[in-house]
Amino acid sequence: MFARNLKILVLVLGLLMLANSQIMSQPLPFLEDSVTYAWPTDATHQISSTFGETRSAHLHAGLDIRTWGQEGYNVFATRDGIVYRIATGPHGYGNVVYLKHKDGSYSVYAHLNRFEPELQAFVDSIRMTDYSSAIDEIVEADSITYKKGEVIAFSGSTGIGPPHLHFELRTPDHEPFNPLLTNIRVTDNIPPVFRQLGIEFLDSGSLKPDGFEIINARRNGNLYDFGSVTVNQPIGLAVNVHDRANQTPNVYAVHTLTLVYEADTLYHSSVDQFSYEETGQMFLDRSYLMLAQTRRGFQRLYRVAGNKLPIYKILKNEGVLTFEDGTYPLRIIASDIYGNRTTAAVTIRVNNYEGPEKITHVPTYPVPSQTQKPFAISWNKILLNDETPLLANAEDIDFEIQKNETPIRFSSTSSIEKKLTPGVKQIFHTPDQRLWVEFPKDALYDTLDLHLDILQMDDEIQFNFSPDRLPIDGQIYFNYILPEDLKENPHLGLFSADKFRNRLYFMGAVNSDGYIRSSMREISSLVIMEDDTPPWVGMPEFGKNLAGNWIVKIPAIDRQTGIDYRSSIITVNGQRGIVEYDPDINSLSYYLPGFTPSKENNIEAEVFDGMGNRSSRTASLSF
Repeated sequence: MFARNLKILVLVLGLLMLANSQIMSQPLPFLEDSVTYAWPTDATHQISSTFGETRSAHLHAGLDIRTWGQEGYNVFATRDGIVYRIATGPHGYGNVVYLKHKDGSYSVYAHLNRFEPELQAFVDSIRMTDYSSAIDEIVEADSITYKKGEVIAFSGSTGIGPPHLHFELRTPDHEPFNPLLTNIRVTDNIPPVFRQLGIEFLDSGSLKPDGFEIINARRNGNLYDFGSVTVNQPIGLAVNVHDRANQTPNVYAVHTLTLVYEADTLYHSSVDQFSYEETGQMFLDRSYLMLAQTRRGFQRLYRVAGNKLPIYKILKNEGVLTFEDGTYPLRIIASDIYGNRTTAAVTIRVNNYEGPEKITHVPTYPVPSQTQKPFAISWNKILLNDETPLLANAEDIDFEIQKNETPIRFSSTSSIEKKLTPGVKQIFHTPDQRLWVEFPKDALYDTLDLHLDILQMDDEIQFNFSPDRLPIDGQIYFNYILPEDLKENPHLGLFSADKFRNRLYFMGAVNSDGYIRSSMREISSLVIMEDDTPPWVGMPEFGKNLAGNWIVKIPAIDRQTGIDYRSSIITVNGQRGIVEYDPDINSLSYYLPGFTPSKENNIEAEVFDGMGNRSSRTASLSF
């Protein structure tokens, strides 16, 4: 027993030394030893998010620096550089600057309120050519340069709030790497915290995902215990774990994860660098099944097919546990980039094991559910109960559903199923070919058995995929020919349905000559429904932005398809301006460089939603 414990201790200490050494030894060959980076803002020296964290559709590619919930702090050039790219807009990175450095690497500063005055004037000159609020331009040829420590912009909350600075470093190949691998530092002597363990059961024959179980951690000092789990089939482990740093309430992603049985390392990962082409593989590194249902990023301690992230250093059996009958005490070790570490214990008891011993391929996708049923989403049109009949065939079926005490009838119009193979261009379509989904040859991570029920109720059509909420490698293309009685309805649009969160997301696709077409970045259930309600537009008022420029602020809200700020137009005394949009506060702004209100001002606003519904507002304001 002493010898075994000694081996474990030596192994853990070795992993700890490896984690500490990786900070300086991580190969970044383009960086000279003399290169240092300046802290990019005077807001705080604290981070609210770190590299490699779970995001809604990708891995987080940089650091988020706290700005105390305020905007307008100085943002500095972290090194000498030339402005390579600049973009503005209300989504994604918002207002953002990309600096290119002498060695070909890049630094990125995102969610800015505005740029420093000369750079802002340059941006405005581009936007004023067609009054575009959102631009994305490569401007290296304009030779706009900054020295290390010079102010390039001011912090904000554009793109996604709350206020903070997103700071990112990229290699010459545009691959994000962890800024904490450089001289950039934060104060951190706090070890990671385990919250939950996920057990993902894999089918004994196919190894496809076969459900999961979540266990809460019990803490004893810096040791966490998940108790024991009894299984009879292959399993993969996943952990809900986070890191902490000094003097901040935020939680972060850990840097390394290790799974150990006795003196044998079964899994070891280190998140230092990845390419943008791989950021969507977050859904493979995290358990997308648990993420979809719990909204928590359980990091897998095994690897599924299609996952090409360069973070896996040790993988025995692809990380899948295929123990023969017996009892197996395991240790899971989480470490941050400074070597602070925490250990969690779990005991796996195996009885009557059925499954393979050696694993070389772990399927990405589960099998379709055996039965399907209509889904009810929060627009409150449909209320279902557990007695609702299930649809899984192509025959017409009618049954009553309760809608606010008024009977409604659903009918199944089609049901299809097909095996799809990666590496081959394929079409998933109904027999009547009114619906077809195009799968490019590189769209799938793995072989997929896909089932679809199409259900219609009056002017609403549901597309119920099973399995649902699946990650894909790229885009697929949805095409649907509307029924004859709906072809002339200009207010029909396509929405993605998140049945776990009870939400709809407008996909920007509307009825076009009787067709609805849209690209899809995941396989998710869809609904075609009507939105004929124009956006609400409030009364204009004068204000100033943080730069002290006069603007006109107009509240605007559309709960179904959102505000189409690109199509909206605002004029003051007949002079058109740039329409800026802040979705966090549901506000449009009229911005015109050099604008000063006149004594009397006639304001006209024409505001559109995503469906094309239009509202107008006129007002006369004295100044």
